[in-house]
Amino acid sequence: MRLRLYISIIAAILLITNIASAELPLSVDLKLYETYVDNIFQTSTPVPDYVSLMYLDALYGLGTNTLINYNSNFNLFNDNSDLHNNIHFLGLDHERSVFKDNGTLNFGLGLGLKNNSTDYEYYDYRVGGAYTDFKYLITDTAFAKIGYQIEYKDHQNYDSISFLENTGLLQLSKTFSTRTTLQLFAETGRREYVNDNTSDSILISGSLKVAQSLTDLTGLQLQYTRHYVPENENALSYLQAEYYGLDDLEDEYSYSGNQWQMTLKRIAPWSVMLKSTLSRETRNYNEFYLSDGIQKRNDASTTVLLEAEKKFYSDSGFIPDTALHIQFLHKYNNSTNPEYDSSTNILSIGTHFAF
Repeated sequence: MRLRLYISIIAAILLITNIASAELPLSVDLKLYETYVDNIFQTSTPVPDYVSLMYLDALYGLGTNTLINYNSNFNLFNDNSDLHNNIHFLGLDHERSVFKDNGTLNFGLGLGLKNNSTDYEYYDYRVGGAYTDFKYLITDTAFAKIGYQIEYKDHQNYDSISFLENTGLLQLSKTFSTRTTLQLFAETGRREYVNDNTSDSILISGSLKVAQSLTDLTGLQLQYTRHYVPENENALSYLQAEYYGLDDLEDEYSYSGNQWQMTLKRIAPWSVMLKSTLSRETRNYNEFYLSDGIQKRNDASTTVLLEAEKKFYSDSGFIPDTALHIQFLHKYNNSTNPEYDSSTNILSIGTHFAF
């Protein structure tokens, strides 16, 4: 399967290059990564593996304000082939200026799917949705944004967790003369499980972000996020709790918590972008499935992320712009469930082609 992926990548590069040379309103980003993970399940008994990743993002212009976008992601595991998966999304986006160009109205719709190996086919899904958002320039240095999204996700092999989700968001941003940017963000969502009307869930999330330019080549960003999912005895059925307890603990409706994050960016000599991020997060899982029933689980994790990227620009329409990227992540997790006391290291090296 890995060989077929590499052949497909080469074919895609040749096809994209030929299409781009035809001067069509098409832009494509292709990212290829080789990654080593020393604890792919993030548990107290580490299982290492090498992972090949491919991301393909394409935009095709239909006139000046409408775009068709296609995104795909392939993940191939060297030793744990049962974890192979791929994700695809096709969308249509339209943008319109309003209020004498002080406002921008966006709306769109999309369809997507995820395919897994047979052992994890209960995570397969088909998804469809639509969104709209409105951004208004209050002053030259401040804007407000409001948005709404509706999405239906069908887990065809695990229909008890298929759901309809409605999400609303509000964002306020202000830049000051001190080269400081302040951003407030709030989001609320409601998830209705279509096959179990007693299991509706609500999500409330908010964040405060401060970005400061320290020099012309250095910037610092601080962010606090509060994530809240009200506890509800009927929030998850036994089957849904079992689903969350398997290994999909990233679902944002499964926990409440807080996160502090600090990011430092620096443009080094030879235009190398350096980025370091330190974050501290707590998660209180509302329900967690274990062999002896549903129990509570609380986690506290610390993550360090280091990145470096060098871009190479081409004046030729035939040769794409290229970037080399290296990333190292270390995460330590302390859990009330000893099985999830873990340390994880991830090293990724990859390339990025922009056509």
